[in-house]
Amino acid sequence: MYKLPQIHGLKSNTFIMIKKYFYIVLLFCFSFSFSQTDIKQLKKDLELVTDIKSAKQFIKDNPKLKAKVYTYNEEKHNNSLSEKLFSKNVGASFETKEQSANTLYKIICITPTLHYRASYIFLDGKKLTISKITNLHTVIMSKLNSGKQFNHLAGKYSMDRNARKGGDLGWFTSNKASKEFVNSLKENNVNTIFNLDLPETKKHYIINKTHQQKNIRLLQVLKITFEKDKNKRLINVFN
Repeated sequence: MYKLPQIHGLKSNTFIMIKKYFYIVLLFCFSFSFSQTDIKQLKKDLELVTDIKSAKQFIKDNPKLKAKVYTYNEEKHNNSLSEKLFSKNVGASFETKEQSANTLYKIICITPTLHYRASYIFLDGKKLTISKITNLHTVIMSKLNSGKQFNHLAGKYSMDRNARKGGDLGWFTSNKASKEFVNSLKENNVNTIFNLDLPETKKHYIINKTHQQKNIRLLQVLKITFEKDKNKRLINVFN
């Protein structure tokens, strides 16, 4: 172990203070060297992230980072952050700086995916008789024909939680709805109101196709957040 050289002529208190500072410097040098080694390894690991599988492996290999994979929808997540992320190329990194933390995003993939959009009024056959459903359907269609707004009627009659949104589903992919529901949207034109009855599951819909189906880009990103006072150098090295 390294020993401090004797310094003659100094008072004991002064010598003890110098000795303490000396060991603090040694400890700092050791810590800095260790952190630099960690940074280099993390940088190598991050460079290997090229798809969802390798992103999950990175998360597994670096549990302390608490990294996560997030998906951004170009239509739904319409803000300054998503605009910057979508402007980057696949494989690029992007950093945001906040008061208490820095966040690093690595773009994994950007995929155009077919989306649909419609509003609906749901009548639950598990809670209502067929006779009651038929009567409600007649009332609703009569009000629509007299000029009542679909979203207003959905808010009043729909037995689904999106009734508070006027029955609007927002943009969704085919795996988020039943095959019959998606097919009915493919078969009808925009601004058409039509019925869909699924007696096997006792689900009954009055559907308004509000938009034409279209491709919307989905961006998947590896998100890593660092506490600012610990990892400022880490982000600079990654970039």
